[in-house]
Amino acid sequence: MNKQDLLYRYFSKSLTPNEEHVFENLLNTDAEFKKQFEFEKNLKQVIQKEESKKLKAKLQDFEKDIITKTSSEKTTHSIFNYKNFAIAATIALLMGWFGYNTFFNTSYNDLYQDNFKVYPNTVYTITRSDDNNTIERQAFVAYETEDYQLAINKFNAIPETEKNSYLTFYKAQAFLKLENLKDAKFLFEEVIVKDRDFVAESHWYLALIYLKENDKENTRKQLKLLISNFDYNKSKAKDLLDKIN
Repeated sequence: MNKQDLLYRYFSKSLTPNEEHVFENLLNTDAEFKKQFEFEKNLKQVIQKEESKKLKAKLQDFEKDIITKTSSEKTTHSIFNYKNFAIAATIALLMGWFGYNTFFNTSYNDLYQDNFKVYPNTVYTITRSDDNNTIERQAFVAYETEDYQLAINKFNAIPETEKNSYLTFYKAQAFLKLENLKDAKFLFEEVIVKDRDFVAESHWYLALIYLKENDKENTRKQLKLLISNFDYNKSKAKDLLDKIN
């Protein structure tokens, strides 16, 4: 779970005991996280006080000023605008509470969801008539049936002498689907370093992982490497790069 999700769950009072421990630890050790927490807490307090005398007075003055300068027909319209103004102010404050990055800037999590799609099995053909029930076949059967933990277990069980280079990439995919970003990232980096199959694809998925982690710098780095050196998802990478610049 990323830091923005933790903040959201804190303010919605839905943290689990384990998440509460992580949350408290971040408050004590991460200055940026604490700063964002204080920012959103203050905004929440503003929302709770939106009916305060100061806000009411400003809105009432706004309405009176319009009423004195317009005809009765326009006055009706001005009251409507006043109400719109009040609603807009409330919405703006609510937007701030749920996170500046989510509403006023690009939502990285939404971009991740829009661009992520698990990579299909293109390396191991599975047929019903296949009697060769190897561990690798079992792994890809689990992968295709979306039993990703079983797929990982089977990938790990394949003897070293029988492991094909593409297995690292598919195991990374399984970890990613289970939202184990740390292990997925490690394996995608291994694919790239060892120049194995699916190097271009690994750059793409690394970019998405960094995007999900709100790491703009490394997201841009991976996208630029992909665009400069490969054709895989080049147009999507350019589009995504434009959206986070």
